[in-house]
Amino acid sequence: MPISQPKPVSHIDALGKIYRLYDDYMGSFSFACEKFCAECCTTAITLTSLEGRFIDHFLDGQKKAALYQQMRGHLYTPRYQPAMTTNAYAQMCLENKTPAEETPPEPSLPCPLLENDLCSIYPIRPFGCRCMVSFSKCRNTGSAHIDELTLTVNTLFLQVIEHLDQSGFFGSLIDVMLCLGSDPAHMVKKCVTITNRPVTRLMIPPEHREKIHPLLDTLNHILSRTVQG
Repeated sequence: MPISQPKPVSHIDALGKIYRLYDDYMGSFSFACEKFCAECCTTAITLTSLEGRFIDHFLDGQKKAALYQQMRGHLYTPRYQPAMTTNAYAQMCLENKTPAEETPPEPSLPCPLLENDLCSIYPIRPFGCRCMVSFSKCRNTGSAHIDELTLTVNTLFLQVIEHLDQSGFFGSLIDVMLCLGSDPAHMVKKCVTITNRPVTRLMIPPEHREKIHPLLDTLNHILSRTVQG
């Protein structure tokens, strides 16, 4: 009797599995983040083009039109426009180079998708939003508080998502969604995005490798079943 082969999955489906894996893992921790806490929901959020397509894929026509209209309204809004992807940063570390420090414009403005301090696309929000977690209230301390292992997990998922979308691009929420939308050419030219890269080195410190191993195995399994191209 022939052995059935696992059914390949699309990039959109693979990303959904990656999101669920991360959410399930983080569900075992007690973070200070709660409903109406929107301190981290700013124009500094970044994502890959695959994550932008994931948002586009799951929105109905009316909500999709509204989202792109919101993005067009923020064409000239000051926002963080990264000069380097996560995997590019990892490659520089591999080459013993020191990446230039990047900081978002101050002050960061509220995310255009916020409605009364709630995310209007919460179930399909990008990973940059999902990994904004803190063990203490940011409004009390002025910054998020996470441990080194959580930072390693977050970086691992950022690297894998970029690798999955290595033929795509990366940038701020506004820039990526404007580039994906059917906007006039002059609008797209105002957007700043950079090319994604494959993983060349995972930034996992030795002391975290054993704890990260089960997550890494599952991520590798998801990538191995993903339809290429």
